[in-house]
Amino acid sequence: MVRVERYFMTNETAGCRFITVDAYTAAIPFYYKNGFVPLNEEDEDEPTRLLYFDLKDLDED
Repeated sequence: MVRVERYFMTNETAGCRFITVDAYTAAIPFYYKNGFVPLNEEDEDEPTRLLYFDLKDLDED
């Protein structure tokens, strides 16, 4: 299980905005369950897939 802790920023600047992974096909459902989305459609049938998560989505809750 993945535990995501939320940290509140005191200003509007951050060191990063996105998390990217090159996920193996077997691990893709895990990443989808945790909010990652495909970066493009060209690697759909490849052994790995480039996925990303926008950290700004954590701030919207």
